[in-house]
Amino acid sequence: MIRVFLVDDHEVVRRGVAALLDAEDDIEIVGEAGTAESAVARIPALKPDVAVLDVRLPDGGGVDVCREVRSKVPGLACLMLTSYADDEALFNAVMAGAAGYVLKQIHGSDLVGAVRTVAGGQSLLDPQTTAAMLHRLR
Repeated sequence: MIRVFLVDDHEVVRRGVAALLDAEDDIEIVGEAGTAESAVARIPALKPDVAVLDVRLPDGGGVDVCREVRSKVPGLACLMLTSYADDEALFNAVMAGAAGYVLKQIHGSDLVGAVRTVAGGQSLLDPQTTAAMLHRLR
């Protein structure tokens, strides 16, 4: 069973993602938060396998949440979910230890697959994104 924690400031998005993931036999939603502060407080206590994090939150960002909770829960896989194809946010997310970065325009079945991929210890960055990251690092 893959234990998932959702972080998004939009309740409708959280409910939609929760319904999509909870419909799967091998995925369980163990918690939700609408702010960075709440996520940082709750994730270490619940110890999910995957945290699906919105990049932009009203009191900070998913990148900061990723960095902080991964220091407390090292095995946690963070999957960034955002509306914005932002190279800077992508770079910062990868540097914070995020295992994946997907846009909210993703198909539901692809999001389920992304959660399974990062839960299995793999990263989820497409080849073009990886090339851009390597170029920037150089």
